[in-house]
Amino acid sequence: MSSITLPRLDAAIAYLGVAGVNVLAFAIIILHRVLTPVPDSEYIHRLVTYESGLIRRGLVGNIYARFTEEVAPWVVRLEGGLAIAVCMGLAILIFSRCFRARRVDTLVIACFLFGSPLLFKNFIGNLGKFDVLGAIVAMLAVLMPLRAATHVLIAVASAALLFIHHLHATIYIPTIYGILLLRAVAQPGGLAMRDGALMGASLIGLIGLFFYLLCFAVPTVPVDVFLEQVRGRALQPVPEDQSFMWYATIADELPRTFAILPGHVARLPIYAAIVLIHWPVLAFLVRRQRVLHAANPTLAKAYLVVAIAVLGGFLVTNLITFDYARHLGNVAMCFLLLCSAQILATTGPIEDASDIDASRPWVLVAALATGALPWVGVVYPLI
Repeated sequence: MSSITLPRLDAAIAYLGVAGVNVLAFAIIILHRVLTPVPDSEYIHRLVTYESGLIRRGLVGNIYARFTEEVAPWVVRLEGGLAIAVCMGLAILIFSRCFRARRVDTLVIACFLFGSPLLFKNFIGNLGKFDVLGAIVAMLAVLMPLRAATHVLIAVASAALLFIHHLHATIYIPTIYGILLLRAVAQPGGLAMRDGALMGASLIGLIGLFFYLLCFAVPTVPVDVFLEQVRGRALQPVPEDQSFMWYATIADELPRTFAILPGHVARLPIYAAIVLIHWPVLAFLVRRQRVLHAANPTLAKAYLVVAIAVLGGFLVTNLITFDYARHLGNVAMCFLLLCSAQILATTGPIEDASDIDASRPWVLVAALATGALPWVGVVYPLI
């Protein structure tokens, strides 16, 4: 008995409908973020400055202080929205370079990737967090020509990410340098000494900067003075507990993480379901990577090293923080960009994506479910 399939024309119309659902979902999420108050944790990062010396997580607030004495909450939304718009623009450029298959197949892939609750919806749902800035730098690492100037620019941008939030060292910087490594390995002749030296030197510098920020770029004033400085620039109340992010040590963070861990364990089926509805596009991308790795065993080995580094970084992140839902989305973005970098560095655009099986009803249902879901969440999924 043959499996049920949709005619090509019907499939194209159906996926245009899915795209419409995606647009509606984006509109609802954006409206939700506009109508709800700016979270305290996002707002305070725009208020902290270097007034009492260099302090981690202080760069963005210090930039704001150059232009205004007080920070309105709506500015946080505007800044976050502009960053997401830039990220979306870069993602569209990467997508257009990676996928040039027939219209319906490309549309299916786009529905999964741009409609995923793990990716851009996650950035909008977490509007004001700095994850999107890491994604922007990673996308630049995918797109820019692999020259010495690119290595320098990426190193400077990565250092800026650390000054913005030092935990980029375990979130996006492993992916950024993984992208550069994979591109360097995939080029004719393999990894050039110049590329290896530039990446190695900049990584050493970034590691040193991370540990400096972690250990020494801490507030030198009492908590009450810190809060007085912050509140002097605020136009909405700043709760006292928000100072915890600057005064807490890793020893302080771990008990909070382990206290909330049972809640995450109980929600593992939800995490699994969110991932599994992406199965058609996940399987499609895995098949493409297998072909690339079979043709270039060195690239396969490099990818294994990068994947371990990226996952290890997220493991460290999730030991000292507990935004598991949000970071699931970041993991997805990181591996999508690693895959895109390999495609562009080896075979170039995918012109035959027929194995996405656009005509299969279950693929359509999965794409529709993906598009209908909101962002993955912050601490727990779907909240």
